[in-house]
Amino acid sequence: MTIFSTFRGRSAPDAAGQPESADAPRADSSDGALPFPGYDRLDDMQVVRGLSDHSQVELEAVEDYERSHQNRVPVLDKLRFMRQPEPLPGYDALSAEEVMTALEKADLATITKVRGYEQKFAARHGVLEPVAVLHRERRAARAPSTVPRYQSMSASAMENAK
Repeated sequence: MTIFSTFRGRSAPDAAGQPESADAPRADSSDGALPFPGYDRLDDMQVVRGLSDHSQVELEAVEDYERSHQNRVPVLDKLRFMRQPEPLPGYDALSAEEVMTALEKADLATITKVRGYEQKFAARHGVLEPVAVLHRERRAARAPSTVPRYQSMSASAMENAK
C-alpha cells in the first residue's frame, strides 16, 4: 500500500457537506485538474515518496500540475530525477512477458536501457532477471574489440628517434 492509495479511499466533505467521491477530481479554484485524487492533501515528502509508483505519463501530469500550482522544489527535484523517456514505446504499460517479447530481437543498447529503466522504476523481478541474462548473452555474442597494446611514452619516443 502506498501513500497515494491510502488517500484514494478517503472522502472529504465538499462545500455542501456531502462526501466527495475519491475518484472525482476535487473542485479547485485553479484551472488544472488534480493529477490524482487527494494530491493537494499530500505534503512534499509524501508526494516524493510516492512518485515511484507512477508511470511516465502520470509523472508528466504531476509535474505539469505542480509547476502551475504549488511549485514545490523537493517535488520538482524528484520529478527531474525520475522523468525520462521510456526505453520502448508504451513500456510502463507492458507486462513482463510483453517486455521480453519486445526484447527478443533488440540490440544491446536497447536491452541496456530497459535494464536501467526497470532497475530505477518498477524493479519487477520477472523482468530484471531475464533482462540480465539476455544482456549477458548479447554482450558475450558481441565481437571482442581489440585493445591497443600498451606502450609507455618513453618506449614510443625511443622508436620514433630511431
